[in-house]
Amino acid sequence: MDAKELLERYAAGERDFRDVNLIGTNLEKANLAGADFSGGYFVGANLSRAILTGANLHLAFLHRTNLSFAKANEAIVTDADLTKANLRGAYFVKSVLMGSQLSGAILTGVNLRLACLSGVNLCGADLRGINLRSANLVEANLNWANLQGARLSGALLRGASLNGVNLSEAYLNGVDLNSVELDGVNLSGAKLSGANLSLANLMATNLSEAQMRIAFLFRANLQAACLTHANLSQADLCEANLCKADLSFADLSKADLTGSFLHRANLNQADLSQVSLRDSSLCGANFNVAQVSGADLSGADLRGAYLEPSHWREVSLADTKMPDGSVRD
Repeated sequence: MDAKELLERYAAGERDFRDVNLIGTNLEKANLAGADFSGGYFVGANLSRAILTGANLHLAFLHRTNLSFAKANEAIVTDADLTKANLRGAYFVKSVLMGSQLSGAILTGVNLRLACLSGVNLCGADLRGINLRSANLVEANLNWANLQGARLSGALLRGASLNGVNLSEAYLNGVDLNSVELDGVNLSGAKLSGANLSLANLMATNLSEAQMRIAFLFRANLQAACLTHANLSQADLCEANLCKADLSFADLSKADLTGSFLHRANLNQADLSQVSLRDSSLCGANFNVAQVSGADLSGADLRGAYLEPSHWREVSLADTKMPDGSVRD
């Protein structure tokens, strides 16, 4: 079937084009909304700016197909072969892509808001600036993917593989990342306000300049993490592991670090006003902080820590072990 015949039959009301052969066909800007192309062959076809709203592309062969700027919202694209397809700027809002092959596909600027990508393999994909707001990425393979500046607020990432992923400047506000493995990941400048990172492994992760206001980091592993200039105001860091973490110039005002571990952590010029460090361990930490007024260090262990004497009068130090080993009453 050629493009002319397809468009004539579509204009006549036909919508069933299952297993159709359209290899190499030029269908640029064609309106094919609601058509059933399941099992169809589109290898090397041009569907740039085509309208495929509500189309069925289940098991379709779209290898090297040009779908740039196509409108494919609410489409069924399950188990399709999109290997090396060009999806640049395409609109796949609320579409279902479960089981599809996207290896080598161009995904720059594609809109996948509210799309279902559960279990999809996006390993090593260039996803810079992609819109994945509220998308279903449960158990998706995002290993080594570049998600710099990606919009992921509200996305479901339960069980997703995130080894070596680049999430710098990504939008992850309110995302549930409970217990995820993000060790060594680049999250510099990421927006994580209200995100749930409880029990997450963030060892040696780059979180410099990250926005993490009111984030949940209960028992998170942040050992040796870089948190310079990060905003952790009002964050829950209870029992978190921050040993050897760099928190210089970080905003920890009103944060809760009760029972946290900050052995040899760098808090140089950090804002600790009204912070709770009750029963926390700060052995050997650099406590030359910028602000500490109203902080509660009751029961904390400061042995070997560097602490400006002027700060002692501004905090609660009941039962605190001081740098010289003495205990405050």
